[in-house]
Amino acid sequence: MIILSEAMQTISTNWNNKFVELTPGVYRLDVGLKLKDETIRYQFVYVWQVKNQNGRDQVFMNSRAGMYNNNLNLYQLLKDSGSGYYSTITIVPDKNAEGNPCETVVVQASPYLDSLSVELLGDIIFEVANEADWLEEKHFGGDNN
Repeated sequence: MIILSEAMQTISTNWNNKFVELTPGVYRLDVGLKLKDETIRYQFVYVWQVKNQNGRDQVFMNSRAGMYNNNLNLYQLLKDSGSGYYSTITIVPDKNAEGNPCETVVVQASPYLDSLSVELLGDIIFEVANEADWLEEKHFGGDNN
C-alpha cells in the first residue's frame, strides 16, 4: 500500500509541479494542463486521507470549478461533467476570496487507498484537475481557481 505523502511527492517531482502540505495531511498539487495553444494553465487539486465509517482508508481529492449561483444551467453542467471515469461533481460549503461563506462546485474523487498505485493516484488527480478546469472554463467564465 502506498503512503500518501510519499506518493504526492513522487507525483509532484515526476510532473515538475508545485506541491505543498497546507496543514498536516492535507496537500495541494498545482497541476499543469496544456491548452490547445500549447500554453500551460494550472489547476489546484487538494488531497487528503480519511478513514471511512468501515475503517477503510480513502483518499479524498477535489478541485474547484466555480461558485454555485442560481444562474447556473445545472442540466448542462451535469451533462458536461459526465466524462469522468474516476471523478464526479458536487457542491460543497466553502469561502469566497473575501472569506465569506459560499457554496462551490467541485470535481471530486475518493478512491480507496489500498487500491491505489502512485501511477493510478496520479491519473485520478489529473482527471480531477482536467475536468474542473474544463467546467470552470465552460460554466464559470474562465480560469478563476
